[in-house]
Amino acid sequence: MMDTRDQDWHSQSSSDELMILATSTGQNFMQAFTETLADCFETDLVTVGELMVLADEQISVLASCFDGKPMGDFVYDAKDTPCFDVIKAGKRQAFLCSVQELFPQDSFFIDENIQSYIGFPLQNHAGESIGLIQAAWRREIDREEADHVIETIALFVDRLSAELVTAHAMRILSALVEGPALTGNLDALRLICEQMQSALKIRAAFIAECIPDNDSCFRVLACCQDGELLQTIEGKIIPYKGTPCGNLKDKDVFHLPNQLQQDFPDQAQNKELNLISYLGLNIRDENNQVIGHFALQHDRELLPKTLESDLFKLFAARVSLELRKYQSEQLRQDPHSPARLTSVK
Repeated sequence: MMDTRDQDWHSQSSSDELMILATSTGQNFMQAFTETLADCFETDLVTVGELMVLADEQISVLASCFDGKPMGDFVYDAKDTPCFDVIKAGKRQAFLCSVQELFPQDSFFIDENIQSYIGFPLQNHAGESIGLIQAAWRREIDREEADHVIETIALFVDRLSAELVTAHAMRILSALVEGPALTGNLDALRLICEQMQSALKIRAAFIAECIPDNDSCFRVLACCQDGELLQTIEGKIIPYKGTPCGNLKDKDVFHLPNQLQQDFPDQAQNKELNLISYLGLNIRDENNQVIGHFALQHDRELLPKTLESDLFKLFAARVSLELRKYQSEQLRQDPHSPARLTSVK
């Protein structure tokens, strides 16, 4: 039996946890909730995850508690996991035992000997699943314990959903940030590349311009790969031939879901970085003339619905605006030269 001191400590601990939840918002709230849930129900794993904008089967974990410690931000494949069923069905799922047998392809559950699982979908205002909260144990749980966990999560699921919607909106707002000193120069294009790579959670993004006196090549203006700007390739002139960008000569959009290495075997960097997908979009000026393009590359499949996402549309508009500003500024500085950058050999 718990003595008085234990009861007082437990009461104080619970009170402190509730106070943290009551005064937290955003990422802090989600992390505090996962830790509180794990502590209250001796849960081995709790995560709050967001369905990735560009991939139906990937979850970006925003808050987590595993064996009492946060795991940091990471992305995992949700295919063949109970998480995928929760999001796709848009309904709560609970497995009191033997969850490994139901999802034998879930390597994490097998490696960590996870036995029981509860998951709730997190939804936006339109009722669409945008993520989930999950709790898992290495032991079996009984119905009474499961009901307590379900009741607790149910009290917070709307709040967690709202925080996820807000987090998505904040990424869009951050992408709109534009310092006046950056307007019309390469720094603006570099910033957009960094924002695209980070916000869309892809491996690489680059922006290129057409070369007025050479329609067989394009010039790279800015590129961000794995969080790092690659300024060594800025200004590099690249032939369209033998690259996926060559398809933009005939169409405004070119999407290659998963055959990048096979279809373009001469691009060694794709194999080195294990890039398999490509999505490129032409940029046109006010006279409807193509003036350049931007492209995304990833080591997972980029879905066609990417083109319809608010974030992608926002970046397309930003790239168009900044590329036109950049070219106008270069022409103003040197109106007689069609080559606005020195090629990097």
